[in-house]
Amino acid sequence: MINFRYHVVSVIGIFVALAVGIVLGAGPLQARINSAMGPGEQSQAASEQAAELSAQASAEAAGLKELATARLGQSLAGKSVVVLTLPGARSEDVTSVRETLTGAGAQVVGAITLSDNWDSQAMSQYRTTLSATLASHLSNPAAATASADAVIGYSIAQVVSSTDSESNLLSQILTDKTTPIMTIDEDPKGAGQALVAIGPRPDAQGSKSTAAPAVERSADAWAGLGQAVGATSGVVLGDASAKGSLVAQLRAHGVAVTTVDSVGTTLGAVDTALALASPSASARAYGVGAGAQSAVPSGS
Repeated sequence: MINFRYHVVSVIGIFVALAVGIVLGAGPLQARINSAMGPGEQSQAASEQAAELSAQASAEAAGLKELATARLGQSLAGKSVVVLTLPGARSEDVTSVRETLTGAGAQVVGAITLSDNWDSQAMSQYRTTLSATLASHLSNPAAATASADAVIGYSIAQVVSSTDSESNLLSQILTDKTTPIMTIDEDPKGAGQALVAIGPRPDAQGSKSTAAPAVERSADAWAGLGQAVGATSGVVLGDASAKGSLVAQLRAHGVAVTTVDSVGTTLGAVDTALALASPSASARAYGVGAGAQSAVPSGS
């Protein structure tokens, strides 16, 4: 007899395939339609198609979320999670992940926002200097041979999971008002078990923004945090649509952490919860982006 959980997973896979098909299939189809239409007709057709695709995607996202809820149940009951918001991440994406996690029984006991100082290439030397101070207060033996950015990652992990004097000192250093690495939005008070890091969506193409130049990010900083998140059997949710994006870089370098791409989508939030429900400290990759091993975690 087919196991109900297996059936749910299979149906989830169907919804995922449909969602991916909409995204990937729209491009070639649109090109053929446009070639046979004038400018005015193209504009109207594009608007109509956009509305149709939006409605279809919303319906499939709702179906995926409902099926995932049935599969997850309360599988995260007893799990204490701290959410890390990375530079550029959208608040609505963080909210979506939090709601999905708590819906599966998890307790979000803390929230931390990392600043540009954490991964700015221009602040690399500062982080190297800072890591020498942090390392002497770390309890994780891996810190002895870790890179400067990994030391900072392990320091963040210790701050959220312990309240001893060394951890309090680490917290003070990392939140220093002069050059903060992070801010504590919701103090976990040492109750954090797993870290869930949420990164930004893909950069908007063709942006004409007159804002200040984008910060050059450090892949070493991403890898360092990834190691620390992996050590808690946590998850990094981000973008893998380009070679230099957060999740794509973590996967390419084989960082031992579970990664989920498609940040900002229902699939991304659902995959994060499903991955957390079957924790692992090894390199696992879920989603539809470069390097993904499967669209949805298989679970147990």
